[in-house]
Amino acid sequence: MSAAQAAGAAATVRFHKELYDEQAIADATATFADYARFGVRGEGDHFVVDISDLDSEIEGDIVAEFCNFALANSAALRRNDG
Repeated sequence: MSAAQAAGAAATVRFHKELYDEQAIADATATFADYARFGVRGEGDHFVVDISDLDSEIEGDIVAEFCNFALANSAALRRNDG
């Protein structure tokens, strides 16, 4: 588990709209909903995700895994649209 998870801290992640697909972020929040609480909003050129209530029982870094999932799904969606 990461230090942020152990301390119960929240995290905020900014995803640039040119690199990340909104649907991919939504899919990531749904996939990781059992491990944290997510709030997504648009802010200029970014999607901003507020992450809280991280599950301290999970080994690994939930925030990093969430970001990897969103990036991989964004790439897959762009490949399928292109």
